[in-house]
Amino acid sequence: MNSMIQVHRLHKQFHKHQVLKDIGLSVEEGQVVAIIGPSGSGKSTLLRCLNYLEKPDSGAIELGGRTIQLEKAGKEDILYLRRNTAMVFQQFNLFKHKTALENVMIGLTDVQKKSKAEARQLADHYLDKVGLANRRDYFPKHLSGGQQQRVAIARAMALNPKVILLDEPTSALDPEVVNDVLKVIRTAAGEGRTMLIVSHEMGFVYEIADKVIFMDQGRIVEQGTPRELYNTPQQERTRQFLSKVNVGDHYTI
Repeated sequence: MNSMIQVHRLHKQFHKHQVLKDIGLSVEEGQVVAIIGPSGSGKSTLLRCLNYLEKPDSGAIELGGRTIQLEKAGKEDILYLRRNTAMVFQQFNLFKHKTALENVMIGLTDVQKKSKAEARQLADHYLDKVGLANRRDYFPKHLSGGQQQRVAIARAMALNPKVILLDEPTSALDPEVVNDVLKVIRTAAGEGRTMLIVSHEMGFVYEIADKVIFMDQGRIVEQGTPRELYNTPQQERTRQFLSKVNVGDHYTI
């Protein structure tokens, strides 16, 4: 497999607080990589740096064969990162005044410059894939949280990015709808999409991830397959974290 995205020595600080420290990671094409760790460990900030929603202080990203030096990234570099990554947020980030269909279409027309007819066809296709064809003309306020998140995932998939970044995609949802969203993510993974997922759904991570990265205090402490990391962690900090979370209930979707 070829590396789709590689991160080299990424650093980020807010004021005097070092949030990310010398981050290095590699995600292969078609691989699903999950990032776990305690709150405040830098997981979400890392995803936001990859999409340049947060400006890293230093480091480099290789994405799809192009290397970008982050501390001196220009407008074209930033546009390249944003066109080739798609972010799924905790709070959905849908446009309230646009229907589900229009929310999926907007990136296709405004960023990828597709015609409205082509964008509508793609949006219809992906809303159908996430089970929301019958909600295409609904505004977000008329959709449940789980449905809104499925629209957001459809929007990300429709853009066909090199990498989909999912930041705690189920954390804002009621427990009874979490599984609907996880099924959609698993379907996307089954299509061979490259994904980086920050999640606290430990059983789901075990089921879906090819690789798991454990972060603490802005650093990558350990990484490996789910079986390696969950069953035989090598670092004491990893063992401490896993002993306090429920990793026994593996989702069967």
